[in-house]
Amino acid sequence: MKPRLILASTALAMAALAGTAQADLALDLVTMPADQALTKAMQSGTQSIEAVISAAAVKLQGQPELLSSLISAAIKAFPEQAAQIVSVAIAQAPGQSAIITSAALAATEGDTAMQAAINQAATDAEQQLVQTETTETEAETVEAEQTEAPAAQLPPPPPPANSGSSDRPPSVSPTS
Repeated sequence: MKPRLILASTALAMAALAGTAQADLALDLVTMPADQALTKAMQSGTQSIEAVISAAAVKLQGQPELLSSLISAAIKAFPEQAAQIVSVAIAQAPGQSAIITSAALAATEGDTAMQAAINQAATDAEQQLVQTETTETEAETVEAEQTEAPAAQLPPPPPPANSGSSDRPPSVSPTS
């Protein structure tokens, strides 16, 4: 096989495994404790905790209790990445920002430095979302103005009126 085909098929296999692991995590959270489900999802070793949390946050937006337990388990398992976990989770599930932050803070067990980092990451992620929404709104406004501008232009002026009747050919002088 060609090296490109080997690389492509390996990438496809890894993507399939990652997709399956993420789907399994959402199901596992229903049937087992969050820490066990997270451990099972991370066993493949092919994904970072941020990738797992990112995918799970999207899937669990409508299930705040499962999202909360996953965030708590992730913070306990990976305390050195608490800020990144919170940031990624809020970016993927902005409607659950308060629940994500609350679960993360509860999992820190009184570590004030970690709590400060989590609060800062949550604030930064929320500000980033606001900036993104503002930028998107401004871009939509500019786009709308650009599409409306041609419609607001005046139509071209009518052609000049001929001073003679249009059923006669123009006269040609015999001397020319």
